[in-house]
Amino acid sequence: MSGENPVKGEVGTVECRRAIVRLAIIAAVFVAAAGLTYLIPAAEALRPWVPGDDAPMKRLYTFDWSKGISGSGTESDGALKGEMARVSLAEGLGEELAANLGSEAGVDQPVANRAADSSASQPSLISPDELVGLVRKIEDPSGKALDAFFRALQASASGRSVTRIAHWGDSTIAADDVTGTLRRRLQSRFGDAGHGFMLVGKGTMPYRHKDIETVQLGQWKQQMGIRRERRDGRYGYGGVAFTTWGGGSAWYKTVDKGPIGTRASSFEVFFQSHPAGGKVNLAVDGKPAGTIDTRAGEVADGFRKIQVVSGPHRFDIDTEGEVRLYGVAIEDDGPGVVYDSLGMVGARAQRLQNFDPAHFAAQVAHRAPDLLVIAFGGNECGDAMMDFDIYRENLRKTIDIVMAGRPTASCMLLAPLDQGEVGPRGRIRTMPAIPLIVQAQREVAAEKGCAFFDTFSAMGGEGSMARWYKSRPRLGWGDYRHATPAGYEVIGNMIYKALLASFSEWLARSPEVEVPPSPGT
Repeated sequence: MSGENPVKGEVGTVECRRAIVRLAIIAAVFVAAAGLTYLIPAAEALRPWVPGDDAPMKRLYTFDWSKGISGSGTESDGALKGEMARVSLAEGLGEELAANLGSEAGVDQPVANRAADSSASQPSLISPDELVGLVRKIEDPSGKALDAFFRALQASASGRSVTRIAHWGDSTIAADDVTGTLRRRLQSRFGDAGHGFMLVGKGTMPYRHKDIETVQLGQWKQQMGIRRERRDGRYGYGGVAFTTWGGGSAWYKTVDKGPIGTRASSFEVFFQSHPAGGKVNLAVDGKPAGTIDTRAGEVADGFRKIQVVSGPHRFDIDTEGEVRLYGVAIEDDGPGVVYDSLGMVGARAQRLQNFDPAHFAAQVAHRAPDLLVIAFGGNECGDAMMDFDIYRENLRKTIDIVMAGRPTASCMLLAPLDQGEVGPRGRIRTMPAIPLIVQAQREVAAEKGCAFFDTFSAMGGEGSMARWYKSRPRLGWGDYRHATPAGYEVIGNMIYKALLASFSEWLARSPEVEVPPSPGT
């Protein structure tokens, strides 16, 4: 045929075959080279895949629910998004952990609607539905570390009193994500007895609290305990002392709407008296509520509580002269729970030893918490050549300092989150010190009679922060040291359910405990 060139066609076919052979040779070389990395230990860092990595090209055949969902923002759309996000999360991190995603995770029974669990031999306040997503239980070798807290909590559930919790920690709680989740869950479940303690100002960024409005105005100098910035060691209950030389002010306001935080019945100022002390003018809802004269012959700590009728309120502080303040405690008529979130960015457990022991003990004693929570370890993991004998001894001293002001309270240590670093293969791995810190905390907690919650293992253990970073929705930030707000909410929900499970077990083995009857009985 006139339009064809047989010779040219044969040449093209030969070239095509040669190209395929060359590609096959190249592919075989790559496969052989990759295979050798599994035979030669020294080449481990070059292995293209190891157990624990995602399956090759996983993203080509998995659907990202968090990006594939759209909605109009209605309540039903929000519920659908939440459910689809949990489905997506369950694929990567497991169904139990995914059940803790979102503020609605689990089922709370408000105090007014609480029913006894007929399936238990001893009536219980806790429904099995409330423990869906229980990832890990609280460890308590003594079997009684949380007794004081549970007695207080049962009294709150029975409508008799207020239960207070004090939680000291590092950046994990500074933005009130973990503690805010715990506060919401506990107060929705057992009653809202007020927001708790807050600093006068921002403290260490990004310090903030949820379900409360607050603003600091004017010139204030802040001195932080973690930096040992005061010679006298007086940093107050929250670890930061604030000084103004005139004109400094601040205000606190209940939120207009929300599950908690809409009412208050008292505002208590934590202050320091001293020879050059000035005045603190107080106001509630724009009306004068008294003046604190902080001038005194010697340095001393003081407290002034303003009682009001329970409801929505704004509390103002305005200063004259040199005034030193620690913070304000906001409460509401009980019964219920108060949760003090005392976060200090960059803190280590040892830094609480910078506080004057007698001063700090008096601050804790005044607040009279029923549960003392100590949550550090994330910042210590980067210390070079860490001596774990010294670490254990410092942790013992810190527990003693915290417990000194409230020796009858329960105590609980929370292990740090997983902390990731880039390994020699370019992949994210757990920092080597983290499992050792967790084990040291477990041992010291048992020794001191404290409960222990293994946050690291609850997240998934080794390499969990890398998995949290890759998850959809994302639970970990790219620094591999901090969780996202959604991740912190998951952690808060896991701790809450662990507390609820231990409380349920305590009720079952405490026949002398009075349990409120079911509604309608």
